[in-house]
Amino acid sequence: MATVIEARPDHNSLGKAAFVVGLVGLGVSFIPFIGFVAWLLCPLGILFGIIALRRTSRSMAIAGIVMGAIGLWVCFTWIKAVDAAGESFNADAFNTSGEVQDLSEAPLIDAQIAGLWKEMENNRIAAGKKYGGKRLKFTAEKIKDIGGDAEKPTLQFEAARDNYWIKSVNARFSAKDGNSIASLSKYDEVDFICTDVSETLMGEAYSLSDCKLQGASKL
Repeated sequence: MATVIEARPDHNSLGKAAFVVGLVGLGVSFIPFIGFVAWLLCPLGILFGIIALRRTSRSMAIAGIVMGAIGLWVCFTWIKAVDAAGESFNADAFNTSGEVQDLSEAPLIDAQIAGLWKEMENNRIAAGKKYGGKRLKFTAEKIKDIGGDAEKPTLQFEAARDNYWIKSVNARFSAKDGNSIASLSKYDEVDFICTDVSETLMGEAYSLSDCKLQGASKL
């Protein structure tokens, strides 16, 4: 008489948890903005799966580990893509060769926040020929906002208006100007020199860096 062996139910609850958590983590890893949740779920799925491997019925534990690992790979891919986009947009707008340039002694050229914005929007190539390889001297620019801290202070300036949308440009300064900028207020006028002009990722035409404060007029 043949012996009938009944299939045992899967009692590896931790393996099931690894499968569910890994599956959810993998799913949300593809979704922009909320994909950061996968950074928590995917490692948990992997951890639960590794622990569950010590028990019988390991299939769901293995699946949870695999999906958690794939979810983490997707997260790292997102980070690399965002970093690459940020680097391309924040690169020197006028230095297309990518070579390191020392502009500390470059010729000075007068510029205006609004004027440079308009020129870059109208013809970026022409703006590059005009301003590239030079230090930009800005005079009597009115401060819209002050940000950063004493080590990395930033000043924001209004560049253009489009109906109710105010387009702004940020200028980044060094700690040497931190104390001077700390004494300023909104709507004060400042003179400064910048060597780097970069395109930005957030819809602004450009941003300024390596700036040095030359003077200020308080209201």
